[in-house]
Formats: sequence, C-alpha cells, structure tokens
Amino acid sequence: MENLQLPQIRLAPDMIHLGVGQPSPSLLPVKELETAAAHCLGRGEGSFLAYGETRGNHSFRESLAAFLNGQQSLNGPDHRSVGPDQLLITNGNSQALDLICTLFSKPGDTVLVEEPSYFLALKIFADHHLNLVPVPVDENGLVTKVLEEMLETMAPAFLYTIPFYQNPSGVTLSVQRRQELARISACKNLLVVADEVYHFLNYTGTPPPSLGVYESQFPVIALGSFSKILAPGLRLGWIHTSADRVKTISRSGLLQSGGGLNPFTSEIVSRVIQKGDLSAHIHHLKQVYAHRAGVLCRQLRADLPETVTFQAPQGGYFIWLKFPDKIDTTALRKTAQTRNVDFYPGSLFSCSQGLRSHMRLCFALYGDDLLIEGVNRLVRGVEQSHPELFGGGQPRI
Repeated sequence: MENLQLPQIRLAPDMIHLGVGQPSPSLLPVKELETAAAHCLGRGEGSFLAYGETRGNHSFRESLAAFLNGQQSLNGPDHRSVGPDQLLITNGNSQALDLICTLFSKPGDTVLVEEPSYFLALKIFADHHLNLVPVPVDENGLVTKVLEEMLETMAPAFLYTIPFYQNPSGVTLSVQRRQELARISACKNLLVVADEVYHFLNYTGTPPPSLGVYESQFPVIALGSFSKILAPGLRLGWIHTSADRVKTISRSGLLQSGGGLNPFTSEIVSRVIQKGDLSAHIHHLKQVYAHRAGVLCRQLRADLPETVTFQAPQGGYFIWLKFPDKIDTTALRKTAQTRNVDFYPGSLFSCSQGLRSHMRLCFALYGDDLLIEGVNRLVRGVEQSHPELFGGGQPRI
C-alpha cells in the first residue's frame, strides 16, 4: 500500500484513515504553482516580498473578487457583486476564526454552533474560553426555528455555521432557511460567521451564492479558503463582509503589526487565478471527488446493514453515517484500529459529547482501491464488535 506522506498526521504504513479531510498529494497542483511562482519571481520586481496592506494587497483582492464573481450566480435584486473593498486576506479559515474570536468575543461569551459542527472549530472556540451552545441541524441545514426560539433568552457573540456541504453532515442550508437566517440575524443583530470552505466543491446542481453577498442586509462574515480548492499548505483564505467591517478587522494589532497576511503567496495565487488555472483545477477536483464519493457510497451500501444510514453527498468531502443508537462509535474506533482502519467518531463533532452513534468518513484522500479496502476493514470491525447488526451470526475474520 502507498505510504502517504501527511505531515499533519502520522499514519502507520498499513493504516487507512477514512477520517482525514485532506486532498490526495497527487491532486496538489505542483506544476501550476511552480509556473506561477517562476513568473512572479522572474519579473524583477519584488514589492510582494515586502510588508503588505493590512487587508491584503489590492491587486490580489481584485483578482479574487473577479474569481468569486465568476464562480457565483448572483441574480436578483438581493444579490450584488463582490468588490475588493469587501475582502480581507487571511491565512485560511482557522486563522480567520481565531481572529474573529479575538475581535468579536471575549472569554465567557456564548457562541452558537451547529450540532454537529467542525470539531477543530470547536477547539478554537474552546481556546478562547467561549461557552458553546448547540443548534440542531437536519437535512435542510441549520434549524432556524430553534435558533429563533433560543435567541429569545440569550444574546450570543455570534453564530458559527457551515452553510455549504457541511462538515461533517454534508448538508447545505436550504434557500428557505437562508432567508429565515437573514431575517433572524437582521432582527436580533446576530453576527453570522459562515465557514464556506466547501462552497465551490459541488457535484450535483449549482449551490446558492455565498452568504457574504447579503452583507448589506444582515451582519455576516463569510470565510473562504484555498485549502480545499487549491492546496492547504498555501495557508491562504479570505473574509467576505461589509466594507466597514473589513476596515474594523484591518485595524487589529495582528494585521497592523504584520502588514497583512501572506503577500508572497497571494501574488502567486493571483497569477494562478489570472491564467485560469484555479477554475480548471476546481473542475478537475469536482470530477475526481464526485467519482470517489460514488465509490465510497456504493461500497458502504453493499457491505453495511440497512440499519446504518447515510445520505450521498452532493458536494464537499464527507459522508456522515448514523448507526443504531446503541452503537458507540468511539468504542468501535478501537476495534477498527486493530484492523488498520480509522475514522472520526461522532462525539468529536458535538460540543456536548453527543452524536455517539455517528461516524464521519472522507473520500478526498484515497483512490478507489484504498477506499474499497478501507470499507472492507471497517465493516469487518463493525461485525466483530456488533455481529447482531448482521443477523447475529459469527463475524467474518
């Protein structure tokens, strides 16, 4: 088996980790970035090697705005195009979240999060000593009726939501729920922080535009990143919000001291955008990921009993499995690891240690053969721990 080199996570040589949410190393656009970097460094002009603007260099924000407008369908009177004055460059969504916590909350504040939600975002909030309160998610995304009821008795610092192909559930906030969220946020002056890292990885249909296009109607900060659509090692992303809120964020000590974030990488990515390589790469990723999602779904449906349920993803990276309530996937993980397969249990994605019968799997890292072998190992581990799910016979070894 290929020994994947993942600096962030050390895997044993024969381990298949179906939980890791990263692209395959073979999908990283090395040649495109090499060509762009050579072009930028070969011009004999090195302004992008100096300290940059606090909001991010203007030329890059212009390129990024043009890319965003080209990717999104902005139709109707409620939508408007993205301008460079509405963008602030970040080191990716994790750094952006940390900065938002610093500027828009204080220790002890309440923050509303989806249940389930991205487990490392929950850790960032914990680092800032915030009080996390869950809001349920169903097949249409964040349950806005419950959100509205909760806001009758609390005044949170902000709401954190993943409106597109949510991590881990894979659901997308419906059009009706988007409208309800906008109304509630405007009425209650609730700051909405929308993590839109998977926005452009749609495999069926066309996703609605970024929540950031509604910045004139309700307080919203939309977060985008190149980690999932280009390469995570670039550590480059953006904030999309009102021009006034961009000015507020740009006055932070971090940005004023550092002179903006990542001007060198921004220049290279700007060239990638201008050449059309980013759009072409996203198109390629969508083809690969849609195929891999299909492979993983078919194998899961073939090998797991009908009591284990999930929805085929329409975008993003993940499949969210629901086992019968008696199954604790944290305990199941230990058995799976003895069979050289791993995953992330549902409790990781809960701020209240719930969701214990759920499991997140990712199809972005591995090709067909390893996805199929990973499911085979996982199913044998499930059958070893819970043979009753398979009719109560002796487990297959």
